[in-house]
Amino acid sequence: MSNTTNINNPFSNLFDINDRDIDTLVIKENYSKDNCFVYDNETIIGGFILIKKKNATTILRVAFYRSKQDGKYLPRLEFRKETDNGEPSKSKGNDVIIKFSDGDEARAFWKVIHFLQGFKELVDLGDFHSKYQAVSFDSYFVDFKTKVQAEKVKELTALSESIRLSNEELKKLVLPHRRNAIRWFYAFLKDLGNKEGVKAFESYRKMHSITEQGEEAIWHHFLKSNDWIIGLNIDIKFIRDLLSKQKVGYEDSKGVGSPEVDLLGISYFTTLIELKTSRTKIFKEKKTTKSRANTWDFSEEFIEAYSQTLSQRSEITEYKDIKDENGNLIDTKKNRILDPNAVLIIGNRNSEFPHIRNSECDMKTDCFERMRRDSRNIEIITYDELFERAFHIVFPDKLPNAWFDLDPENFKSNVLKV
Repeated sequence: MSNTTNINNPFSNLFDINDRDIDTLVIKENYSKDNCFVYDNETIIGGFILIKKKNATTILRVAFYRSKQDGKYLPRLEFRKETDNGEPSKSKGNDVIIKFSDGDEARAFWKVIHFLQGFKELVDLGDFHSKYQAVSFDSYFVDFKTKVQAEKVKELTALSESIRLSNEELKKLVLPHRRNAIRWFYAFLKDLGNKEGVKAFESYRKMHSITEQGEEAIWHHFLKSNDWIIGLNIDIKFIRDLLSKQKVGYEDSKGVGSPEVDLLGISYFTTLIELKTSRTKIFKEKKTTKSRANTWDFSEEFIEAYSQTLSQRSEITEYKDIKDENGNLIDTKKNRILDPNAVLIIGNRNSEFPHIRNSECDMKTDCFERMRRDSRNIEIITYDELFERAFHIVFPDKLPNAWFDLDPENFKSNVLKV
């Protein structure tokens, strides 16, 4: 039989939800309106058989008590495991633990909960309906993607706090995103294309609907979107936020002339960041007759970028108004801009003067290092150097020697794990 019926004690009647449709049951008040019961036609049901196995039966008993707050009936649930002769099944140790050892038991339990929810005008389930919903991951993900960024951050923060993720577990959450950024970074440096032959810069431009022309716009968007690359690597100081396209000086009477910095790093002290491209040459192609012994002339593009960065640094003052992405003024008393750091990100030394022993590369390397060490007010870093620093943040292994010259497919497969 699908039901276990006891005429003398109707509250011991059990409904086997594996054999019959639970939707045929109803919950209704008694004639005196002081309690409610689960009914199978006119038979009172005292509980449910969730699963029946060879040696034990899992039972969920349900009783109702009127709530003093809203007059509805609170369900009280009691779980039992009984042997074939109706005796309680004993657990190991002193604790009585009811485990759903397989999927059938769990599904049966949630079937009962769903049944109780169907009578929420009579049964008081508190805020269960609004707080707890069984949804598929795909449905949750679709809903999550429609939320604004602030809501996403708030929800993820609440989720991580509620399940008490450790620092290591939190790192694992951000690693996939950061490793994907490293793969894009590598594709930019090597000017790689996809299977259709579309270059990485153009793929990225189309993916993010970047209308501004030139590769500098791509680098700007990429580094702004992945601010950890700069924030955790520049001068070993953590940058909390990056502001785009900030005017750092004062305009003339015609409203023009104020130097504009690509990125402004906000922390306790301000960092000016000027971006060129990874293809911008640091040195002239050929050594000129005017060059002194053991030196190589810097390119006009490099000298112009260096001068531009110096100019931006000298123009900005602690009295200059700085606004964030939403137009709100930055508190320059809290985020000081006095004597700011300045960073110039430019070129690719592995492409232009790699670490190989020949007179030209040695000469360029020595000139570049002298320039950097004598530039106390500006930190100069190449894109491949920034890549190396970012790589070691997210990958446990060291970059291979001469990594830039390795076959790209081999590098992506064995190093970037694509």
